[in-house]
Amino acid sequence: MRHKTFILGIVAIIFVTLFVTNTIDAQCAMCKAAVESGNEANGLNTGILYLLLMPYIVVMALIFMWWRNKKRTDNEMQQKELRDLLKDIDGMT
Repeated sequence: MRHKTFILGIVAIIFVTLFVTNTIDAQCAMCKAAVESGNEANGLNTGILYLLLMPYIVVMALIFMWWRNKKRTDNEMQQKELRDLLKDIDGMT
């Protein structure tokens, strides 16, 4: 049931992204007119790059935190297994 809900949510997001874009088209003409009327193109390009890079930076930070936590957990599990093995070896002698 959770799988079907997840798939339905993804389909809904794709539908909204692809078919509800009327207001986005209107703003492109406004930006073009603003850039053509003056020398603000450099500032506009910087803003576009900022908006483009922020999601990538957030995703990279989340992946790094997940990787660091997984690495720490794996090391703790290896140390616990090693301690258990050494206890078993000491118990045998």
